[in-house]
Amino acid sequence: MTEMTAPGEPGAEIQIGSFKIADAAQSDTAGMAFVLDQMALRPAVQTLKAWALEQLAPVAGETAVDVGSGTGEDVAAFAELGLRAIGVEPSAGLRAEAVRRWPDSKAEFVDGLSDKLPFDDESVDVVRCERVLQHVDDPAGSVREMARILRPGGRIVLIDTDWQTAIVHPADPEVLQRMVASFLAEAANPYSGRLLRGQLADAGLEIIGESASTWLEPQSGAHQGFVSMMHVRAQQSGAITAAEAEAFAQGIVEAADRGAFHLSLTMYAVSAVKAPVA
Repeated sequence: MTEMTAPGEPGAEIQIGSFKIADAAQSDTAGMAFVLDQMALRPAVQTLKAWALEQLAPVAGETAVDVGSGTGEDVAAFAELGLRAIGVEPSAGLRAEAVRRWPDSKAEFVDGLSDKLPFDDESVDVVRCERVLQHVDDPAGSVREMARILRPGGRIVLIDTDWQTAIVHPADPEVLQRMVASFLAEAANPYSGRLLRGQLADAGLEIIGESASTWLEPQSGAHQGFVSMMHVRAQQSGAITAAEAEAFAQGIVEAADRGAFHLSLTMYAVSAVKAPVA
């Protein structure tokens, strides 16, 4: 586990857990919810969320499923549009948090994994899955499972990150290379973004749209955010020394204090449709 300081709470530490979905049940709910909330504020995420909704073109009365629904905001949005909206989430803590946040919504939240969805064949009109496949060991199998539950004419959007697109400045290039390699080795499916189109096509779905958005981390991200955790994870794994970790952390904080810190990361989104029966 890695510690991360929550904004507005000096000294308060949240436990951020594994990057693998298999560990979701053991992860700290407050930590996961905090990270999801911070990510949801990023313009790159908001851009792709809006694009996904346009591509899915939900219609009142349809059934929509959000695979890996987290704190439930996207499920609640479907419910507000008059759909039967169901969020599938393996973390009991996050399901409880979603219910707490949306008490007046008709949204439903159920237990389940992306490769074992609790729905009949061809029973769902709309499927979305955002930043989940990077955490699973068999993403292609998960996409096939999502295709299974789609009705003919049903629409799906996948959104995910390709972590090898990350650019961090300032950092010693050799130290940063070891840090990134350590993270990529720890993650279940770190190249997920580049694989989405092929996974949808291989599942027998027709691609109808593609998009991408660049995540530009604000200067505050050097103090609290993914990059502020990188050196801790890398040191714990033995990829870098304590001195190298300290130098990295000091370097990005000093850069941020003068407005010179940079972190960018590319996220991708692909939409597809299940062909109607001829």
